[in-house]
Amino acid sequence: MMQETNKVKEKVLNGQVPRGFICRTMSPAVVELIGLCGLDFVWIDMEHSTVDFQTVEHLCRAADAVGIEALVRVPDQSPAGILRALEAGASIINVPQVEDRVEAEAVVRAAKFHPLGARGYTSSSRGTRYGVGGRITEKFALANDRVMTMVQIESARGVKNAAEICSVPGLDVVSIGYGDLSQSLGITGEISNPRLLEAVQQTMEIIVSNGRIAAMHAEQPEMAKKWMEMGARIICCGVDLNMLRGGLLDLCGRFVFG
Repeated sequence: MMQETNKVKEKVLNGQVPRGFICRTMSPAVVELIGLCGLDFVWIDMEHSTVDFQTVEHLCRAADAVGIEALVRVPDQSPAGILRALEAGASIINVPQVEDRVEAEAVVRAAKFHPLGARGYTSSSRGTRYGVGGRITEKFALANDRVMTMVQIESARGVKNAAEICSVPGLDVVSIGYGDLSQSLGITGEISNPRLLEAVQQTMEIIVSNGRIAAMHAEQPEMAKKWMEMGARIICCGVDLNMLRGGLLDLCGRFVFG
């Protein structure tokens, strides 16, 4: 059932740390498992997959069925892509590679209805509960309150402009993509490199001081704790394909018959 409140938003406001999981298999069954196992949101990754919006809608429907939020990372900054993800039922819209205030403002404008933005008008999309249960102005106000806007800072230029990005009204969450950031800094994959950690720490401080919610990806509890000590309040705990790869490699190592 589609919820009228945002579970992730409520948890953060209550001082809790919502946990999520990245889905790249694009399987509704995996989305259901994510919810049934006790996580708070599924991260549906359109940036690093070939998934289409019709499949995203089915994944959002699976998330609703188990009472978790659907975070959709769209492939790029296209307003049309943001709109289609929202119409499919995303309750958290995540836009990658945002590097300045203008780009962050465009995200909010595409994701929010008037008067907060310029999201396209419709009275019959899944994202507005097909218009059921109130006047259209009420449905738009509900959507504006429920949908969380999220951008990713993941380049040296984005770090440099973090203060102006985080000052944009209507922006809820900022995620630091430290993998891409390591590439931008010329230290690809060196997650423990002091230069990368310094950039993350600097950006995290700016996010928090501007009253935004910091989100981070961490596949190990120790890393999650490190990010939380820096100020992260939303944690994505892993990726389904990585977990499947690890399990299969372990299986192949144990089932050896000569």
